[in-house]
Amino acid sequence: MTMFQNLHRMMSGAATLKLACDGCGHEATWTTRQAIDRLGGDATPADIRRRLVCSDCGQPGRVRVWI
Repeated sequence: MTMFQNLHRMMSGAATLKLACDGCGHEATWTTRQAIDRLGGDATPADIRRRLVCSDCGQPGRVRVWI
């Protein structure tokens, strides 16, 4: 797992953003373009966890994030 300050800095290469719900275990992977389009380049891990809701179980704030 890589720590990062914001999406723009850490996803400039061929990285993917990985997301997993701690509530139900649902996982998703977003490309750099998808992540920046949905969350903005300045989004931090805390911003992402606060904003995302699991598309399977609907629980907010239960998302783990890594690149």
